[in-house]
Amino acid sequence: MKVENVIYKGLEGLKVENEYISLILLPKLGAKIASIVYKPQNFEVLAQPTLNKYTLAEYGDSFEKYDTSGIDEMYPTIDECIYPYEGYNAKMPDHGELWSIPWEIEVKEDEIIAKVKGVNFNYEFTRTLKLEENKIKLGYRVKNTGSYPLYGLWAFHGLVACDEESRIILHYDSIINVHKSSIYGEVGNIHSFPETCDVNGESIRVDRIGPKTLEKTEKFYVNGEVKKGEAALTLNKNNLLYKLVFPKDKIPYLGVWINEGGFKNEYNCALEPSNAFYDSVEIAKKYGKIKPLDVNEEQNWFLDIVLQENN
Repeated sequence: MKVENVIYKGLEGLKVENEYISLILLPKLGAKIASIVYKPQNFEVLAQPTLNKYTLAEYGDSFEKYDTSGIDEMYPTIDECIYPYEGYNAKMPDHGELWSIPWEIEVKEDEIIAKVKGVNFNYEFTRTLKLEENKIKLGYRVKNTGSYPLYGLWAFHGLVACDEESRIILHYDSIINVHKSSIYGEVGNIHSFPETCDVNGESIRVDRIGPKTLEKTEKFYVNGEVKKGEAALTLNKNNLLYKLVFPKDKIPYLGVWINEGGFKNEYNCALEPSNAFYDSVEIAKKYGKIKPLDVNEEQNWFLDIVLQENN
């Protein structure tokens, strides 16, 4: 694994590569993974900033004010909310605390260790990264350093460069809508997967991504806890398989975000494994789908990104 310092779209970064993958990390912008090129196809996997540059963010700002691209770590929430448990009287900022602040980076021979501490909440968050052939292996650790149990929602926010030939591959037969939709109707509606009927009774494919000209967005989750810690997308005109692998006991929920030009006139898609359901700590508390991290307790999990030819 080769590591070198680079400037990427205006910010200092680290370039990490091997025979299969070239990856760029931006330490000062939430340790964002800004680029993943799959070398055998010379294909950029991640959605790129529309302005072709990055600017440093301010803590607590709206996520949409900045680039909405690449891979960010969402913790301890996705949607802005007021922390609904004892111990903190604080707002949980839009898309969490970690995407907008600098991380401490340590480069070792075979891995990159990125660390950061919470701002208004007491925790330490660590993500390790290493390349193994066609896999990006991410290891996570979060420790509660406060005096109260901490309820934190983590989600993997990886926006990829989809196209109209992309296919969403899930090992489940139903999904739950969490975003009011002209297709799926009200929040809470359950639909079959990969095919269902829309609000007008017309048959549609849930596993497809429409054109940018639709000017809409969709967000749904697998209905219930995942039965298998795996989900995938086809990219690059169906030539590349982008697969996420994660531990279902620790990361039991899976969201799917589709942006067909409806948000910032951008075009991307994301598979979002998460430890809670769904999108904010307030909502997760309402559903009873979030677990606390006790004082001095730490949790560990992993996520593998597998890139391979889609034969």
